[in-house]
Amino acid sequence: MSNIEWSNNISREPHIEGLKLDTGKQEWYAMPLEILELLADVFAAGEKKYETFNCLKPFKDGDRRFYNAAMRHIKESQMNPLSIDPETGCYHGVEAAWNLLLRTYHAKREVTTDETL
Repeated sequence: MSNIEWSNNISREPHIEGLKLDTGKQEWYAMPLEILELLADVFAAGEKKYETFNCLKPFKDGDRRFYNAAMRHIKESQMNPLSIDPETGCYHGVEAAWNLLLRTYHAKREVTTDETL
């Protein structure tokens, strides 16, 4: 006999599903980690060049600077999506995506900061 004590409100029947209150919550399952690995490489290169989480700090004129960096990397990857940045060893296209993500992150952070003032 099992040491588990069953509550009266817990069904022991295997065909009854458990309750999971996750409706409307962030979905992560469809995001392939293989793609995130490419972004992780860019974060690691930034950590080596600057410091851990430097990219999350506020930047003077950050919107313009992240946009310009993204466009420089797009230019480098326009004719070859597998072109590599010799400075970091990362794909220019992924570095472009990274800069656009950080541009969005900082813009959202500014809006949130402005709303709390």
